[in-house]
Amino acid sequence: MSNNDQSSAISQPDQSGADDARRFGLMVRARRKAQGLRQEDVASATGVGRRYIVDMENGKPTLRIGPALMIARFLGIAPMIEHALSAPQDSNLPDMSPEDPPDDLPPLED
Repeated sequence: MSNNDQSSAISQPDQSGADDARRFGLMVRARRKAQGLRQEDVASATGVGRRYIVDMENGKPTLRIGPALMIARFLGIAPMIEHALSAPQDSNLPDMSPEDPPDDLPPLED
């Protein structure tokens, strides 16, 4: 890697999500410990394996999001979408809030 490549890589924000995953894991660990819970307690209560909790608390950025959200809810953490709502909108994308259903899907039948 050249010096120019290194400087551009350092100056760009982390797009992999590794920093967010690390901060999320630290928050989960802090909340779990504040509640006096062991990783085994959280695993048992949520049905998620202890290995997943270890990986999440250590900031592994490639974990599935469903179990992470379930664990967060169990611990009283309410994740919110911060960047998506405050980022400038791409003029090529439709204006859609999270509550707006897509209009190009067929209606559901009972």
